[in-house]
Amino acid sequence: MSLFELILLAPVDEIETLSEALEALDALSVSVEDADAQTPAEQALFGEPGMPPPKAGWERSRVVSLFASEALARDAASVLTAQDFFAGCQLVAIQAVPEQDWVRLTQSQFTPVEITPEFWIVPTWHEPPEQAKQLIRLDPGLAFGTGTHPTTRMCLRWIAGQGAANKPLARVLTMAVARAFWLLALPSLGRSILMPSILTKPLSSPHAPMPRPTMSP
Repeated sequence: MSLFELILLAPVDEIETLSEALEALDALSVSVEDADAQTPAEQALFGEPGMPPPKAGWERSRVVSLFASEALARDAASVLTAQDFFAGCQLVAIQAVPEQDWVRLTQSQFTPVEITPEFWIVPTWHEPPEQAKQLIRLDPGLAFGTGTHPTTRMCLRWIAGQGAANKPLARVLTMAVARAFWLLALPSLGRSILMPSILTKPLSSPHAPMPRPTMSP
């Protein structure tokens, strides 16, 4: 079944009203983008994690809503264009969303990650490089941490370099968030792990005691 996009241009003052109206008209999703993206007029719009964005959209926003059928998209456009708040908005297009293999499209964004010339992290849909002697097979999206973050690569490169310099690390203590990743990575480099097991609970007050970690080899 083909999905259809209703694409509108809107000023920032009408973004919330327009989004609520689209949801009421059975839009499956509504996204707001900078209409001037990739041009000299592009504007950065940032918000802090867990906090509402500073504005609902850009001065010229591109509002894209998804509908289950062309009829629903056209009905929504007819209703919206008759509203007083639509005076500053513009109907850009109603178009079918091309059928795609979304799994393959997502996979195409991820390629093998080189840590050192001999140590690589490779998704299962790629063949390992010929020079890879240490290898981690890890599909992005299955767990937090896939080796692409700069600090993760830096740490792995350093650990791998210690072995190359004949300075083996007998044990490694990791308190990183990406524990599952390190459980895969460190044994691949011939390292044993000290994995802290920390009991946590929601802090009921700012003075709640910090749990003490217990260590397991």
